[in-house]
Amino acid sequence: MALAAGKSHLALLAVLHLLLLSANAGLNLDRSELRALADVQAALGVPNVQNLSSATPGPCNLRGVVCERRLSSDDGSYVLRIARLVLKARRLKGSISPSIGRLSELKELTLANNELVDRVPPQIADCKKLEILNLKNNRLSGEVPSELSSLVRLRLIDLSSNEFAGDLSFLKNFPNLEILALSDNLFAGKIPASLRSFRNLRRFDVSGNDFLEGPVPVLKGVDVELSDAGIPKRYVLAENSSPTSSRSNISASAKAPASQSPSPSAIAQRHHKKNERKSYQLALGFLAGALAGSISGFVFSLLFKLIVAAIRGGGKEPGPVIFSSQIKKAEDLAFLEKEDGLAALEIIGSGGCGEVYKAQLPGSDGMVVAIKKIIQSPQEGIELNEEDSKALNKKMRQIQSEIRTVGQIRHRNLVPLLAHFPRPNCHYLVYEFMKNGSLQDVLNQVSQGSRELDWPARHRIAVGVASGLEYLHMDHSRRIIHRDLKPANVLLDDDMEARIADFGLAKAIPDAKTHITTSNIAGTVGYIAPEYHQTLKFTDKCDIYSFGVLLGVLVMGKLPSDEFFQHTPEVGPVNWLRKVMTSDNPSEAIDPKLIGNEFEEQMLLALKIACFCTLDDPKQRPNSKDVRCMLSQIKK
Repeated sequence: MALAAGKSHLALLAVLHLLLLSANAGLNLDRSELRALADVQAALGVPNVQNLSSATPGPCNLRGVVCERRLSSDDGSYVLRIARLVLKARRLKGSISPSIGRLSELKELTLANNELVDRVPPQIADCKKLEILNLKNNRLSGEVPSELSSLVRLRLIDLSSNEFAGDLSFLKNFPNLEILALSDNLFAGKIPASLRSFRNLRRFDVSGNDFLEGPVPVLKGVDVELSDAGIPKRYVLAENSSPTSSRSNISASAKAPASQSPSPSAIAQRHHKKNERKSYQLALGFLAGALAGSISGFVFSLLFKLIVAAIRGGGKEPGPVIFSSQIKKAEDLAFLEKEDGLAALEIIGSGGCGEVYKAQLPGSDGMVVAIKKIIQSPQEGIELNEEDSKALNKKMRQIQSEIRTVGQIRHRNLVPLLAHFPRPNCHYLVYEFMKNGSLQDVLNQVSQGSRELDWPARHRIAVGVASGLEYLHMDHSRRIIHRDLKPANVLLDDDMEARIADFGLAKAIPDAKTHITTSNIAGTVGYIAPEYHQTLKFTDKCDIYSFGVLLGVLVMGKLPSDEFFQHTPEVGPVNWLRKVMTSDNPSEAIDPKLIGNEFEEQMLLALKIACFCTLDDPKQRPNSKDVRCMLSQIKK
């Protein structure tokens, strides 16, 4: 059975892959990029580049060259543009040509584990869509061009194991950067404080750069790797000298020559002095022990009282815990200490955990934030019935889970928790404010005719949500399952980039476990995977099911709660979509507002992926990485 399921899974993947490839059939590579690719490959030392042709099959079928479909600026027709150049471990001994800047649609440049020399050309800054720059383990040298800082979409920069020199002044503005690897080079000077503004940074490695100096900026939630030279020398000397000196003393005493035997009177006198010395040492030791015991008892008593006071809430109220450098100082949140601190603020939403307010901070450059207020369990002396007590305890478990989970997460498709402000009777969670609200708000406005949302925007939202899930499921140090993925929990920032929100129901799963069993149903009707509803066991495939429903909603323009599904025999979007997609007119499932454009083929492919994600057998559903890859390809 398992083997059959695996074969079925592979077959579905293969069919989808062929469908995606067919969308690009018959298209040619843009001529200007063809010439640029030939120059780049020739400079790198790639063999047999002189016979490149734009005709199909052409350079887009070469190993390491990935093309995507784009509209031509000349006549509006589709052409292929180079999106990824991945030439790892090819024994290339050339250099990076300035023509790399002419590949304006390039998203990934990976040339790791070769023998490339010379400098990185400043023309690389013309690759405005570059997200991955991996030049690891080459012999590249010189200074990194300052123009690199203009590539604000970069998520990974790996320049490790090269011969780069100069300072780190090119590290200016990388808001989406997640991994910055600069180890084993010749960089010098100070580590710039601008690193604090890299809000999505998760890993920073500058080990093996012996000429770097000065302190490292405080980077909360970032895995920082420094050179061994960063350890103070006095610590190294002290650590190494103590055992050596003691061994030297032992050796010296062992090698000391035997002296002549002393006289009996000298021996008696020596024993008498030795006894006196022992008595003195015992008395001194007793006094020192008594003093140390008194001090220890006092300190222990004081610590015990402080702990008890903290547990009972009798001490000073704790201040805010700030997770992001976007909030400059704790005083910017001082207004939350007031009883009526939120009275004048606008309520912009409410969820399972509490109401959400919009606020502009008095400091922090006037930053606009969203503040979620969570009501805490009442103080002692107030009696609750069993049902209310369970509801309050459940709410507090949710907020504790949210703080633990969100406080350590940084990804461009996840809403970052900026600060946590505990109060005696509530908790305040401070998030980035998302100007465009939730995806559900936008879809409601679209259905009412007050707003438009074309297919490219919907596709970008779907890819963003899939990328966020991929991080939660596969890239985070402990896999995280959201458990309540739906349009209301997908927020849209100023650029209409999707951000997964509301981790009140998120659960962290140790890597060794494959599922977690819960005692109550969590999630929203219409998005809950059938196996979770029946067995209370959830895996990452439950999130994939919810994502499949969400993807279907994006294409169909109908929510599971839509009255439309109440009048269909299937009573629900999943079964209805399966029926329509196997009918003679699958386009019936597409939102009528999107019919008539040139994207119908892409939307049908997206609906196929939605069906794939909502298969009844969770083992046959794709993982989040497969979903993100398939969605990224259908727009090419």
